This record gives sequence, structure tokens and C-alpha cells, in this order.
Amino acid sequence: MKKILSIVFGLILSLGLAQSVSAKTIKVSALEDFSTSNPPAVMHVQMNANTRLDYDLMLFQGFQVTGKVASVNGGFVFVPVSFINFQEESLPINKEYHAYYQGRQGVIKKGQTFLLVFPENGPDTYQYYVPGTGISE
Repeated sequence: MKKILSIVFGLILSLGLAQSVSAKTIKVSALEDFSTSNPPAVMHVQMNANTRLDYDLMLFQGFQVTGKVASVNGGFVFVPVSFINFQEESLPINKEYHAYYQGRQGVIKKGQTFLLVFPENGPDTYQYYVPGTGISE
């Protein structure tokens, strides 16, 4: 009986840890003032770190991202729809990536940082091939 109980406990613990690792938390800066309880329908943020949303989409530090916003349970959900890259090109984001606001309630001022949590995006596990120079030392 103890063995079965310990197996069940271990399974529950491992599932809990697996779910907590599957989210990606990203720090961004507000590009305009807004209230977390009554956010605007469209919001602009600046990335504060390089962030890979999937294999094909990397948002680099400094990119400005525009997203749709919907209020939920005293917070909001941010869905990126486009971004401006370093060449000042506005590029669409065709897939929906839902991010939940994490932080204190109140007014966020322009330039203030806050956290967005992408629950479907875990840590990067992609492996990339980097060609060598062919020169051995």
C-alpha cells in the first residue's frame, strides 16, 4: 500500500512540475500608459529580452509588438498580432499566442516593465545545426 501511495504521489508531483515548466514568462515594457483593470483594445509593448514563441518566430530584444487585449478576471490577455523589427518593417504574426498579464493591479506607466506569461510556450528545446568552418585546430 505504501508503494502504491508513493507512486501516485510521485506521479502527481511530476505532473505538477511538468505543467509549471511549460509556461514562458517574458518581461516587456509598456509603450503607453494603461490600467490593468480596464486595458485598451490594442496595446503596444517593447520586448526586454530575446523570446522565441515557436520554431519560426523569434522576437528580439527591442522589437515593438502590437497586440489585441481582452479583459479576464481582473487582468487581461495579450495576443500579439504584429511587430516592428530593427529595419522598422511591420510584420504580421499569423498564429495566436495568448499571454496573460502577471503583476500588480493598477496603472502601468509608459516605459514601466511588466510580465506576460505564455502558457503554451515552454523553454526552447530546439536544436540548430551550425555549420563549422572546416578548419581543425
